[in-house]
Amino acid sequence: MRDGVVLRADVLRPDLTGRFPALLLRTPYGKEHEWREDTFPVRAAQAGYVVVMQDVRGRYRSEGVFDPYRQEGRDGYDTLEWVASLPFCDGRVGTFGLSYSGAVQWLAAVESPPHLRAMAPVMTFSSGRRFCTFGGAFDLSWIPWFYREIAPDVRRRLGIPGPRTAEGAEKAWAENAEAWMRHTPLRSHPALSGVAPSFFEWLDHPDDGSYWDFLDIEAGHDRVKVPVLNLSGWHDEGYGPSGAVRNFNGTRQWGGRLVMGPWTHGTPTPIRTRQGELDFGVNAGIDYESLLLRWFDRWLRGVDNGIDREPPVRLFVMGDNVWRDEREWPLSRARPTSYYLRAGGRLDPEAPKAGEGADGYVYDPVDPVVDPRGGRLGPFDQSPLESRRDVLVYRTEPLARDIEVTGPLEVELWVTSNAPDTDFVARLLDVHPDGKAYNLMSPTLEVLRARYRTGEDRPELLTAGRPTRLRFANGLTSNAFKTGHRIGVYVTSSLLPHVDRNPNTGGPVATSATTQRAEQVVHHDRERPSRLILPVVPRSGR
Repeated sequence: MRDGVVLRADVLRPDLTGRFPALLLRTPYGKEHEWREDTFPVRAAQAGYVVVMQDVRGRYRSEGVFDPYRQEGRDGYDTLEWVASLPFCDGRVGTFGLSYSGAVQWLAAVESPPHLRAMAPVMTFSSGRRFCTFGGAFDLSWIPWFYREIAPDVRRRLGIPGPRTAEGAEKAWAENAEAWMRHTPLRSHPALSGVAPSFFEWLDHPDDGSYWDFLDIEAGHDRVKVPVLNLSGWHDEGYGPSGAVRNFNGTRQWGGRLVMGPWTHGTPTPIRTRQGELDFGVNAGIDYESLLLRWFDRWLRGVDNGIDREPPVRLFVMGDNVWRDEREWPLSRARPTSYYLRAGGRLDPEAPKAGEGADGYVYDPVDPVVDPRGGRLGPFDQSPLESRRDVLVYRTEPLARDIEVTGPLEVELWVTSNAPDTDFVARLLDVHPDGKAYNLMSPTLEVLRARYRTGEDRPELLTAGRPTRLRFANGLTSNAFKTGHRIGVYVTSSLLPHVDRNPNTGGPVATSATTQRAEQVVHHDRERPSRLILPVVPRSGR
């Protein structure tokens, strides 16, 4: 690298004379692991590509100190240009990979490396404020990520006591996961002490600001001038679908494409059709490896295979369980349609009248709402939560016809709290005729910390007893609510193990050792109407 640090890579190339285009994957998980788990690199080499797999700085075979994401722009640029200079590379380089390996592609691309020709970043983010935090709440999935994926190699390098293998970390995690996910305050988390300085540094910067610029891909979209294949799933980690649509719209003029399936986090396959508790049918899978080869054949080898003439957006509509091609995201034909929270747990297209009243509950951080499926990604029945007194439930009547909701959605809540700061969670659900209520996205997209209601760079505490409007704007989906189903909403103030608990004190959340109960009121009258705003797509003939 430009600072003299050596990063090590494996190179697999065709057993032929000549020069070939190259594909680069950079990983923090160990390049040997990637060779074992991923079949695409060998297939790509057999198809005539040079494939380079590299350990990022400070991980496994590479030198230096690992600082997640912060070093990847410069290192990615230098590595990509090194690959282009190899005697058997023809100077055309593409990048591929999922999650962290997707993020490093973007972080390098915004540095504008001259030999980058195409990208395929899968299930990754566009902004640190919809990655480390969501709606101002801290994403607790960072705890298992640092402990299980990162800490073993850190301990091995530094000689720190504790598990130094993946197997050892998994065993310790299984024995302690519940306690570690509930530990407060986060700033004194014992499992990550000495092995994850970035975790604690992120906690020290709860507000948006210049600190987070190193994760702001959106600010660099104008410097990315190559075709990008963006792929994610409706049930991916919250940053995946959010990042895919924003990155697509920010760079689509260079031949970009967006593919959104029903998947959770991980590589899609042709035969995996079940996600969570639902089976999305024989069409739900895709041949991911063939899609990548078509993409790179077009943009690195000039093969006229037609992929550049196909519609730029391909969406899987859950409920109907079909793929559909589109020209844009969001869909201009979608009609913003309001469903109002009403007395008696109703969710209704008709706005409330004067004096309809309000609903309330008490949120106690010591007794938080816990995901009935333990935080697993995918659609799972959430109806066991309805028995809790701190979960408000609203439903439409059974639908007389199918209603398709495709696009970004909003929730507006008028609330009152006696706490100076607190959280609200508003979950959109597809309620089946048997009463089971399935989530449509990661819950991280459905939370808002009240102090950030006017912007995450402008924290503002609540005034006790004053009605306040909250706007949730991170959600997105594509789902057909079928005839006989109901549209449902749950409103609450916590959801472990997805996001950190707000102690309701108004102080720094990550260091607070004290909590207080919050009396929460959700208004739904004419002056303060709480509602869903859904992008309803008209059906043919209606």
